[in-house]
Amino acid sequence: MEKKGDALVVVAIDFGTTYSGYAYSFRAEYEKDHTKVYSNSDWRSGDGLATTKTPTVILFSEDKQFCKFGYEAEQKYNTLLEEEEADGWRYFRRFKMRLFRGEEKILERTRVDKITKNLMIEDEQGKPMSALIVFAESIRYLKDQFLQNTQVQGLKFDPNNDIHWVLTVPAIWTDRAKQFMREAAKQAGIPDDMLTLAYEPEAAALYCKELTVQKKEGAESSSLSSFEPGQQFLVLDCGGGTVDVTAYQVQNDGDLRELQRPTGGPWGGTYVDNQYTTFLKELFGADVWSEYSKENPEDVLEIQRRFEAKKKSVNASADDQTTISFPSSLFAKYQIAKNCSSFEECLKKSEFAKTIKVKKDKLRFDHQLVKAFFRVPIDSIVTHVKEIINESKKKGRDIKTILMVGGFSDSSILSQRIISEFKRITVICPTEAVNAIVKGAVIFGHNPNLISERISPLTYGISVNTTFNNKVHPAKLKVVYDGKEMCTDIFQPIVQIGHPIRVGKEIFKHTCLPTRALDTEATIEIYESSSECPMYTIDKGVRRLGDLTVSIPNTSKGKNRPIKVEVSFGYTEIVVCAFEEGTETQTTATFDCLLN
Repeated sequence: MEKKGDALVVVAIDFGTTYSGYAYSFRAEYEKDHTKVYSNSDWRSGDGLATTKTPTVILFSEDKQFCKFGYEAEQKYNTLLEEEEADGWRYFRRFKMRLFRGEEKILERTRVDKITKNLMIEDEQGKPMSALIVFAESIRYLKDQFLQNTQVQGLKFDPNNDIHWVLTVPAIWTDRAKQFMREAAKQAGIPDDMLTLAYEPEAAALYCKELTVQKKEGAESSSLSSFEPGQQFLVLDCGGGTVDVTAYQVQNDGDLRELQRPTGGPWGGTYVDNQYTTFLKELFGADVWSEYSKENPEDVLEIQRRFEAKKKSVNASADDQTTISFPSSLFAKYQIAKNCSSFEECLKKSEFAKTIKVKKDKLRFDHQLVKAFFRVPIDSIVTHVKEIINESKKKGRDIKTILMVGGFSDSSILSQRIISEFKRITVICPTEAVNAIVKGAVIFGHNPNLISERISPLTYGISVNTTFNNKVHPAKLKVVYDGKEMCTDIFQPIVQIGHPIRVGKEIFKHTCLPTRALDTEATIEIYESSSECPMYTIDKGVRRLGDLTVSIPNTSKGKNRPIKVEVSFGYTEIVVCAFEEGTETQTTATFDCLLN
């Protein structure tokens, strides 16, 4: 942290599923006012609208070279489609979720995690490309945007020494997913020793807590006044792709202590968007919608944007209706396909006659119909939060506040549902819910020690051998080493799930011995499990995280050469090292869980 602590500026990159952006603050100003954080609020959409973030979409040329990102990528790709020149180009959108194989299994650690440096993902046309390149070029663009924009202001920074970079990641991500993002940032030109990863819900909590402190110092009233020492609160981070839920307690020194491991699922705002798109295919017919999408991509993008804008204002009122404009060309195409004199006539003959009304170029959707788009993700969020609060009560905790952050939290129907379901709990949705994460990540970059304690999300351990016992061990694990029957693949826990960890201050240790007397190196295999104490590394729910190799060249002592394995938890990542005990020069191996 020494070099990072000397940085002139902290820059946080919020790499989201649907939208991305950055924020920054200067070290000298932070020392006076922690909430003086700047963000770029001048991303320009096709219609000239200025926004605080830009869409997370990226376009590569036919020779796989970076072309455009954000709004510019959308516009360029739509032009290519209209001119029928898109073949060979690669266009990626909402690809952050594609780090996982099967979104519904994000939290099921039993699956095989296939995130590697060689991971391939498909673009909108199903063409594969290196995921590392896609992510790296996206991060590079956001990094360069900061450097260019500040240079225009007359500010010049050395990106290798003057800037502490912070990259936000979901708290529920696996260690491999986090390391993948770190590798992508390195390829984007961000020095590894100047990079920190920040958990999205923690960053939001820090920003809101600091905002409260600043307001109190300014003698202003604040709805966030519940952030007192001893206060326990829940952060409900509702993003575009995932929803993260984490509970914290404010310590006497103002730091935050994590009360439970982060949990959540793929219930973000894109789930609602996908439901809406599925409905439009039913309304207009899959063939009509498919053809229209190919012929009029820019119009389809505008349809999606209009729903995105309306999505935030849809509320729980049974009398409300949602009106959205549609291009007349879509109505005309539908009329021809259905052989009707007008779109309204076609609609009257369809199953949607009672739920949709036509008014010129607008469709007026019945409220219950629109609410159905939200039902599954919101029900999932409510059920999950109830489970967490009930579990907290059993442990004697008292959650008094729910802090809603992330872009999906701006949805009225979601926030109203949370308020109605948890009447005895104060629900707070900050005015800058969408920017709370990126601004909090800046604060975290200045002082990561604000997070003092976390809960181990999994059980971490190593594979060891033990004397074979035919009454206990399965025969398939029996091997003979140096003439002695041994049982392999024993899971030796080092850190157990649910164990409190003092961040950056606690080291968990275990000592093991070489497999054979003449071994000149030892391979330490690291495993993780969702079980508290699995017996074998081949058990269900156990996943190999990676390995490291330690040199032990002196064989004169045979197997009597203790090897120490140490596991420590950084601010967002685990660090594993091993060395031979008692040697003058300790050999330390760097742990790498991102396999090639």
